[in-house]
Amino acid sequence: MTRAVVATLAVVLLVASLSVSPAVAASSADRLQTPDRFDTTTFRITLYDNGSATWTIEHYQPLETENETEQFRTYATDFEQNETELYSDFVTDADALTRVGTNKTGRQMAARNFRRSAGVVPQQERGVVRMSFLWTNFARTYTERLVVSDVFEDGFYLGAGQRIVFEHDTEMAFTSARPAPASRSNPDSLQESTSITYVGERSFNSSRPYVELGRSNATESTATPNATTAEVATGRSMWQFALLLAIVALGAVAAAAWRSGAAGAVLGGDDGDGTATESATEPTTGAAVTEPELLDDDDRVIKLLEENGGRMKQVDIVETTEWSKSKVSMLLSDMEDDGDISKLRVGRENIISLVGEEPDAAGSPFDEE
Repeated sequence: MTRAVVATLAVVLLVASLSVSPAVAASSADRLQTPDRFDTTTFRITLYDNGSATWTIEHYQPLETENETEQFRTYATDFEQNETELYSDFVTDADALTRVGTNKTGRQMAARNFRRSAGVVPQQERGVVRMSFLWTNFARTYTERLVVSDVFEDGFYLGAGQRIVFEHDTEMAFTSARPAPASRSNPDSLQESTSITYVGERSFNSSRPYVELGRSNATESTATPNATTAEVATGRSMWQFALLLAIVALGAVAAAAWRSGAAGAVLGGDDGDGTATESATEPTTGAAVTEPELLDDDDRVIKLLEENGGRMKQVDIVETTEWSKSKVSMLLSDMEDDGDISKLRVGRENIISLVGEEPDAAGSPFDEE
């Protein structure tokens, strides 16, 4: 019944970090497999307002006979009353996880409030072992907003028979989840859901899964400049569209008024025949349409690439837009998934290209310049 975890969050972080030896990483990989006697595993993450989260690992064993049920009850009693290897390894790995998380994110993290329990699940004919701890500073915190992403910097893997569930104990609501979860507690609404679930076997890309909490009725107003969620982008686009319509309408009214001589009469800039003096200029709307702040993030990147021959270094996009590195990285990953751009790794740099503008050969894509 072995269900390989191979690369759960702990393993990914431990292998990637120079602060943890290969021996420790390999040992943790073995420990974090679903134990032989168990059938499925759930990783349950409960988020709090301050950015901390309770991590709970639940191992389930099917119980098909009365004898198996009694044996599991004995096992459960021993697990709760004695320091078993399963639990002591869990404590060791949790401490290692938070140390690596501190190094990865720059936030001071710690593992606290360890708990354990085991027993037979009533009317489900299966036994469960639960182990949990509080992971401090697990999520990034903003004003009325939480983001889970950077702890998954190196990606995440769920094995067969495993799932990861995000819950929250806050006054906020889920406002974004990428990629789309396999299920949510309210199928009709992400914001009204109290939990979302991803099911293995599946692999996640860098900084995924991405989960965001915010005020359900004020997603745009509470988002910081680092926000790149679809909800924020949609709200911003609608605001921009409404502003653009207002500018166009105002321009049309002003032009009509000017032609009729009404504006000249009011402003004193008319020479009496309805023609404006040389000092008057007719309003234009073209500049408002092309202002960078009226473009959404995707369009601004596309425009930058078009203005720079179809490709740029990622670091230059960060410098030009004055966005954070993490925002640019997540935005470009989404755009690449959507087929809008392509990324090429050259040495220690990423070269970002419009589709069809990719370099033809290895080496520096900017040699021709």
